Amino acid sequence: MKMKVKTWIFALTGSLLLTGCAARLPEDELSRVAARLDQYVMNDAMTQSEMNIVSKFRLDLLYMEHYLILYRIWNQPGYEKIEKVFIEDCKAWDRKAKAEAEKPSEFEGGSRAPLDRNLRMADFVQRRIDELRNKWRKP
Repeated sequence: MKMKVKTWIFALTGSLLLTGCAARLPEDELSRVAARLDQYVMNDAMTQSEMNIVSKFRLDLLYMEHYLILYRIWNQPGYEKIEKVFIEDCKAWDRKAKAEAEKPSEFEGGSRAPLDRNLRMADFVQRRIDELRNKWRKP
């Protein structure tokens, strides 16, 4: 999984450099794209299948943003001072994320179940991203 995410990050960073978006941090670009995808899923007329696909792509972007923020925290000055507590915090979040992902959808068995799970997990990951930015990352 980590290798797949790293490959996506490399490809995305390369495309941002080529398009001139590299003046902003990659995680900021990922956040901006995720917000646009939210708009498509919630406001544009799409088939259920399209909403499922777009919501999964949005969730993947949030996981990439999550990883990039973790990477910045791991490499920030003074990380060794918070390392032990941070690792425990990450392990606790991973357990919560696994439990959240395993919760059944209220639409289980229907075509809307993937959308429901993707949106629920996207909200969960977004809250973690906000927590990482506010609690652990030094400006």
